[in-house]
Amino acid sequence: MSVEEEYYINLHVGGKFVCDPHVRYLGGEMVRLKEDLNTILYFELCKTVKDKLGFNIVQLIYFHVPGSRTL
Repeated sequence: MSVEEEYYINLHVGGKFVCDPHVRYLGGEMVRLKEDLNTILYFELCKTVKDKLGFNIVQLIYFHVPGSRTL
């Protein structure tokens, strides 16, 4: 991985994912955060959701790899 590459995580909140035929997000809001993919951990992601989006409890986290058809 090059040090010049930047990676972002798109957090979707308050809507839902649909697959018809491509995966997309309906409703809610999206927050884009710059992260280091080599060091981000599940617990750090939960803390980011709580701190940046103001949630006290994180119930579910799904992820989608661009280009795949599954969550």
